[in-house]
Amino acid sequence: MKVYLRAQKNTLMKIWTAKDLLYATLEFKAMVPNSNHWNENSLNYNKPRLIRLRRLNVLLNAFELTRSSKQKASIWSLVEGKAKIKESELIKNEITPFLNGDFIIKRQSTDYPKLKKFIEEKKEFNWESFGLIDICSFYRHLIQFRMKAYNLLQHNNEVIEASGLGLRSAIKIVGEFNSDLYEKIKQTDMLLLDIIDPKGLSFDEEVIIKKHGFPRENLNEIDMENY
Repeated sequence: MKVYLRAQKNTLMKIWTAKDLLYATLEFKAMVPNSNHWNENSLNYNKPRLIRLRRLNVLLNAFELTRSSKQKASIWSLVEGKAKIKESELIKNEITPFLNGDFIIKRQSTDYPKLKKFIEEKKEFNWESFGLIDICSFYRHLIQFRMKAYNLLQHNNEVIEASGLGLRSAIKIVGEFNSDLYEKIKQTDMLLLDIIDPKGLSFDEEVIIKKHGFPRENLNEIDMENY
């Protein structure tokens, strides 16, 4: 999953891909399941989660997966006067729109030739025609499944200490099941990544730090300090 590029003074700089973005989103969603907390005010007390939120917002912007001004304005007009939502919080949370596939609407169905072929193979009626709406519904259903699968794949990680024959046996069974599931889930990831990033973009971390304000903090160190 992680690819590195050697820079000056033997410093290792990460190359960020859409796969990194997808996995970071799945991790964040599992850590902070309540989408009402996907804002800086709610996560200010928890630095590991706050840095992850900031990273995701930067990556979503770099990969051009944020909403357009028109989309933001449209959403704001729907809730204005009907709910007490701060505009700054509404427009800063780009994770929910990303999971909803709002970015797809900014594109063309011709951006997805491989997906078109894959979806049309499931046709039941000749009159059905492929369009952006099909990509949206395909993506939304698949990413919901992927988020649930992520939690299954992390199940054994919740066990800190395995004592007793019964627990060790259960952990082994879950591990074997998850190993099979992970192999099968790879196709799901490939389909999601084709939708998220049909151009195959990647970014040197130093570039997104300078251009997009990517957080410089060492997340591994922050996790250890807040364990």
